[in-house]
Amino acid sequence: MINEFGISDYVYKGLLLTITFTNGDTYEYFGVPKNVFLKFNNSDKQVRFAKRSIYNSFLYRKAKNKVEE
Repeated sequence: MINEFGISDYVYKGLLLTITFTNGDTYEYFGVPKNVFLKFNNSDKQVRFAKRSIYNSFLYRKAKNKVEE
């Protein structure tokens, strides 16, 4: 999955990285090692890092659709 939106929020717990995008969609990425999360967290270009190292590297599922007003 390549998401063209920015990242508005993220949560890392265990090996699960949950990313919420600026369009409101939320995806869960499974099996993300702590060292990859730390590099993502410390990156000054998180979207770029995620595109290269997370989006197509880990099993994921869409957890939540954007909230319609």
